Order: sequence, then C-alpha cells, then structure tokens
Amino acid sequence: MIRYELSNEQDKLDLNALFEEAKPYFNEVEGRDPLPPLIDINKIIPEIPKDKCHCLSIFYKDKLVGWIWIFDESDDCYYILHMYIGLEYRQKGIAKKVIELLDEDYRNRGFSRSELLVSGSNYQGLKFWTGVGYDKITFIEAPEEGAVTSSVELGLSKKLR
Repeated sequence: MIRYELSNEQDKLDLNALFEEAKPYFNEVEGRDPLPPLIDINKIIPEIPKDKCHCLSIFYKDKLVGWIWIFDESDDCYYILHMYIGLEYRQKGIAKKVIELLDEDYRNRGFSRSELLVSGSNYQGLKFWTGVGYDKITFIEAPEEGAVTSSVELGLSKKLR
C-alpha cells in the first residue's frame, strides 16, 4: 500500500505539483524553498556525489503523494536531505511507514545509522522526526553560523535497529 521507488520523468508532473504545494510551508518555517524533486542535485549542493544521492517518489495506493531525497553519506549512514508528503495525505502514517521501509532497506545493506537536518522552527518536523527515532542531536547551527535556513538548524541522528 505504501512504497517508494526511484523518481523518474513519468513522475515529474505530479512531483512538480507537490513541490509547488510545499513552497509556502517551507518558506514560512525555514525561509527557503524545499529541495526540488528530479533536479541535478549538484546545482544546489555541489559537494554531494550524484551517484550517492537519490530522489525517491513516495506512493500511497499507487498514487504519488510525496518525495524524499536520500544521500548515502558513508558506508554505514544514510542522510535524509528532504522529505515532503502532500497535505491531502498527511496523518495517514505514510511518512512513518516510508522511514520504516528505508531503515529496513538500509539496515539490510549494512547501514547502522541515519542522520538529517531539521529547522528548529519546524515544530511538525521536529515532532515527526523524534517520533520515528531520531533521538540524538549531533549539532546545532544558527543562521549567522552558516545554517541553510533562516532559523536554527538541528542535526539529528538515530541508530538503525
């Protein structure tokens, strides 16, 4: 019922509609646009190797409902760069299930942890990420220290069990 797969050109129209939907929220809580789906990641984050970064389309009952950017940061850690689930599909357990599936897939590949960055002013995001096991703060960065948003950024980590 819930699955993800590598995003492709067939997903582009639906992904772009979700991206437009996501913009107001991200601009409000983070002071920036969300990371667009299906882009050349190096145009936004030049230091990330393209072959280790993946945009995944999220499906619920075979309907595309969101996307997630994953960076295989090291041999034992995957990093979530960005995730968005469409407003119409929230509160259905989709995002939680996607994280469970990702954790299982990466654990089966020998990964032992996952990390991400969340805006300190993104209450919904903080509540969600801590709720799915991101229980360690790895760093805190203010905008004047180089944070990528207009608010304090929190680095979160979890062990894959």
